[in-house]
Amino acid sequence: MMDDSKLRRFCELKIQQKKVEEELEALRREIVTAYPADVQFQLEDYTLKIIYQDKKQYNDQLLIDALPDPELWKVLFKADSAKISALVKANLLSEKSLEGTYRVSRTPFLYVSPSLE
Repeated sequence: MMDDSKLRRFCELKIQQKKVEEELEALRREIVTAYPADVQFQLEDYTLKIIYQDKKQYNDQLLIDALPDPELWKVLFKADSAKISALVKANLLSEKSLEGTYRVSRTPFLYVSPSLE
């Protein structure tokens, strides 16, 4: 049988972990709000970098209506950004034909790393 003190310590650490994750997320939101564009800077021994990536979120019905060949929907099966990008790169779809079938959301990625000396 496991020692109760180890079980208790595990529970304590899980609670601490949850609190740390909540604080990290709150700080991340504040930092990202303060820097609405890509940025990188040094802070003592750390490099902080925020990179924004645009992601297209397609509307299935609008996409079906925009496809030049309904058979393409069988390839996509549902609006999958990676597959759609591949079809555009292969010139099976044009960006122009996809206009109005998606909305773009900006997703910030926050990276923190120790500075290299």
